Amino acid sequence: MHSCNSEHTREQAVLLPVEDQAKTDILVIGGGVAGCAAAIAAARHGKHVILAEQSGILGGQATQGLVTPLDARHTVSGIPFGGLLKEIADDLQTLGQQYCAGDDHNPVSPIAAPHILKYLLLQKCVDACVDVWFHTSLLHTRTEDHKLSTVYLHTKSGVCAVQANVFIDATGDADLVAKSGAPFTLGSEPGVGEQLVQAGLNKLHFSEKSTIDYSKRGMMQPVTIFFILGGVDIELVKTYNNIDYKFGDFGITKEKFLAWKFADTPGFELNGDSLPLPQGRILITSSPRPGVAVINMTRLTGINGADAHSLNEGEVKTQIQVIAVLDFLQKFIPGFENAYLIQSASTLGVRETRRLKGRYLLRGLDAIGCQSFPDAIARGSYIIDIHDPLGKRRAIGGALQGDFYDIPYGCLITDDVPNLLACGRCISADHIAHSSTRIQGTCIQTGEAAGIAAALAVEQGIEPNRVPAADIQKTLGWLQ
Repeated sequence: MHSCNSEHTREQAVLLPVEDQAKTDILVIGGGVAGCAAAIAAARHGKHVILAEQSGILGGQATQGLVTPLDARHTVSGIPFGGLLKEIADDLQTLGQQYCAGDDHNPVSPIAAPHILKYLLLQKCVDACVDVWFHTSLLHTRTEDHKLSTVYLHTKSGVCAVQANVFIDATGDADLVAKSGAPFTLGSEPGVGEQLVQAGLNKLHFSEKSTIDYSKRGMMQPVTIFFILGGVDIELVKTYNNIDYKFGDFGITKEKFLAWKFADTPGFELNGDSLPLPQGRILITSSPRPGVAVINMTRLTGINGADAHSLNEGEVKTQIQVIAVLDFLQKFIPGFENAYLIQSASTLGVRETRRLKGRYLLRGLDAIGCQSFPDAIARGSYIIDIHDPLGKRRAIGGALQGDFYDIPYGCLITDDVPNLLACGRCISADHIAHSSTRIQGTCIQTGEAAGIAAALAVEQGIEPNRVPAADIQKTLGWLQ
């Protein structure tokens, strides 16, 4: 039996019946693309790594969530980033071409093969001798002298207490950060509006409506469930993809809409003269297979993915919304008359929750202005893309003012818990910068950097917050 010491919060002060115990060099919590990159990088560096994933599939939102765009793979001008990101993208394209029915007219790109990606990530983990623990969830932590000493995981066999030298939070929601006692933030923070005005990005994309009101802190981007349709006239639909529409377009009147069976359900409430869609637009990504499209059109605001009750509400309402969106497209939108559902995501797509407050906080102005840092361990190139936390307007943000921005090592570490690293969606970035760093390509980069930093910390017998960034850069190679 293990009990938590006096440093723990009330939530952590419990007795856990431990069924098993394990020791490892590095424990990674979360098997999304960032966690996989961290585990692979550390294991290739000769360290024993346990990768704990709560589901039975690697890849997180990229696979279970069907979030097919593997974006931020290159600079704004098109120069590819290196390292594990390039390796995964190249291998995914090769395997996709072989196993996803691509041809010369419809080549498979790294944005269209989620089922191949989950195989590819697992194979790379196996080849690197990563100890993958599926169906394993984070329960509690134990700290000693402000360092993590033990993490309690729930498995099918019961509770397992895992001791490690270094711990990596790749949960996306900073679950391990929160349970370790490290500082974090949830949603937007003060000063967001001022930064956007200063950068000239305070107007919503493709919309005449006013900017988002950021007077209230803690706002989070909405959640989404992706789904895949067949029977779509892709060429026709592309002509009106990603455009706002109003009543009268496509011959839809308010009377016709209100007679529809899903009218006024979540996401389809009347919104002035705008066509009532959850995201206010038609948004698809085409597939290498004829007539198949990935749909990104569901949306639910006000959901906190780090809260159990709120997360459950998001799953229920957004899963039901999938059929409503499909029915709307079939009944009202040319090109979808013969559309049929192939698959919907098996997990809710959460864009934003908790983030580490690390040694350095990457600000929106850093990303927008393409700031460089001497301790850079990753690079980002995606646009500022804040999905409206309040409603159906598209997004606020815009293009970067250069080719890429640096992500400093300080965004992955905290001096409060020196043997803890964060990577992926929960690195230390503010609400604005996070809307760019949350993209899969960037998450893979921060994951690889975290894995290398953890391995170097074990080798050097120090905590990750003392590993020189220059050593990480040298090991990465491609950054220099």
